[in-house]
Amino acid sequence: MRSIFSHPRFWLFAPFVGLLALTLLAFGLWQYASERIRTDLAAFGLTWQSVSHNGFPARITLDVGAPRLLQKNITWSNQKLTATLMPFNLGIEDSHAVVDFLGAHEIKVPAGEFTLAHSGNLMSVLLARDGLLRSSFEMQQPILTGTFTDPKWQAGLHAEADQLDLHVRRSEKQTQTLDPMDVAVQLKNLRLLRPNQLGGQAFRRLDILASVPKLWLQNSLQAGDVLQLNRLTLERKNLTVVARGTLKLHARGYLQGKIDLNLVNLEALLDALQDAGVISQRDRAKWLFFGGLGAALGGDTQDRISVPLQFKNGRTHLGPLDLGAAPKWR
Repeated sequence: MRSIFSHPRFWLFAPFVGLLALTLLAFGLWQYASERIRTDLAAFGLTWQSVSHNGFPARITLDVGAPRLLQKNITWSNQKLTATLMPFNLGIEDSHAVVDFLGAHEIKVPAGEFTLAHSGNLMSVLLARDGLLRSSFEMQQPILTGTFTDPKWQAGLHAEADQLDLHVRRSEKQTQTLDPMDVAVQLKNLRLLRPNQLGGQAFRRLDILASVPKLWLQNSLQAGDVLQLNRLTLERKNLTVVARGTLKLHARGYLQGKIDLNLVNLEALLDALQDAGVISQRDRAKWLFFGGLGAALGGDTQDRISVPLQFKNGRTHLGPLDLGAAPKWR
């Protein structure tokens, strides 16, 4: 053994031998991490027809064919996706992933079956040991089509937009499971083509800022959960709506709470509600009367008015009008 270490050529090749050993060790760790990720995804309910991984040594890229996610209340599938994970460059605590969805999303939920097509869809996720830190979901030219299980919506759904952005984050890394998450949604030029009564007029802008329970991101809704609507901005033709409020999931299965609406152009709102069949001509006249009364007594104007949207005792009320049953969450 001494003769080996004392051989003059040993120290010439020793660095290369050490480098080879380190490379084999790094590849072993990379291979272990790849298999661990696949195991965790399978445990989460994700299956696939084929999967391959590459990207050694700095990242792990998974090419997944026909991925399918099956959970309690949702089934999701896609033709193909590519996920690039960088678990080694952010330290032990955090890991970063970028997912490129190459096909349309097929979604089945209790409310119906839907297809979400697009011309490009990327998702970025930053994870910590205790869960999600933040995520961004960007989609170009989204087209949502599908059918509802409720027979009164036999016409189905067809909606298109120029762009969809969804952002989720939490402010602190160390949080409890039930702490709320901040959610931001941005839709540009949303067009509701079906049902026909909703009209094909484009919503130039739809922005939503809200706080929701963390478990909602896992499709787990429970009675008593609270949605805090920090701000909703909607623009359609000559109508602008800004809304804030709080909604609660009632144990009987419907929404309960109040949203304060600030409207610009009351007549444009009434036109939209009448086109959708929500109000009648008589209701329209009543609203114009209350709008003029509010302008006289409250300092509003016919063009700018504040009105509450309330979900109470299973009913939906827009100001003095009863719009029917409250939306159900289960």
